[in-house]
Amino acid sequence: TYFIVTIHRMRAPGLTWSRLPLFVWAHYATSLIMILGTPVVAITILLVGAERAFGLGIFDPKLGGDPVLFQHLFWFYSHPAVYIMILPGMGVISEIIACFSRKNVFGYNFVAASSIGIAVLGFLVWGHHMFTTSQSVYAGMAFSVITFLVGIPSAIKTFNWASTMYKGSVSFETPMLYAFGFLGLFTIGGLTGLFLATLGFDIHVHDTYFIVAHFHYVMVGGAIMAYMGGLHFWWPKISGKMYPEAWARLSAILVFDGGGLRPGPGLPVPVLLLPLVAEVRPGCAEEPVRRARAGVADRIAADHRELRRDADRG
Repeated sequence: TYFIVTIHRMRAPGLTWSRLPLFVWAHYATSLIMILGTPVVAITILLVGAERAFGLGIFDPKLGGDPVLFQHLFWFYSHPAVYIMILPGMGVISEIIACFSRKNVFGYNFVAASSIGIAVLGFLVWGHHMFTTSQSVYAGMAFSVITFLVGIPSAIKTFNWASTMYKGSVSFETPMLYAFGFLGLFTIGGLTGLFLATLGFDIHVHDTYFIVAHFHYVMVGGAIMAYMGGLHFWWPKISGKMYPEAWARLSAILVFDGGGLRPGPGLPVPVLLLPLVAEVRPGCAEEPVRRARAGVADRIAADHRELRRDADRG
């Protein structure tokens, strides 16, 4: 609320909407999501508590409740919550790329509008988490189409960031390295999100490592890389001291490697080797994919871990 009131009522003289930093636009969109979404999850928590305390039949089917209703309320907030984490990072990336490209952001108005577009569309796609529930097929089709539309604002941002760097005087300092890492890993996360928007595909990979990989590419590859870049970008202004550039560049490379190739079930082996990770039972096309062969991904990730240990010893 304070962010929104400040932006509306307390801007500096002459600071019009068309001159706001893109970082501010990102926080403005994030604040809108928090104001509209947080009351829903708060009410849901109160209903869960009331059900447990007084035996009300709200969500528990044993008491005559509807568990799908809980999913609707939960995901109505929880999907926009993803954008609460990623939108400020997008604002950071806009500032970093403009600074280290020595150019103004290409298509400022479109980048600013795309932040608001993500915030608005984020409230209309919660149903794609529930393709395997009893919701209507037509509702699933509608959520699928709207989910594809969410990719448009993100694509606008990515295109404009690339256009900003085009023919710019790009310097590869530490914040810019984190920005490049963000672009690479977040793009993978976004593309896998388009796969999940497809109704016929999502029902086969629901609750598998594919979902884990998609989420972590967006969060680790997106939010973490952006926030680390922002920390290095503003650290001299925050502390009055400059960090060691060589060590910072090395850390950026290691964070990129750890975020994109870290040993574990989430990244990125499950995405690249999905046919080996999950299988569909013959004759049960609508059944969610099992994690029957997850051990293959774990073994490959373990091999990667051993290679890194050998490199450290060498």
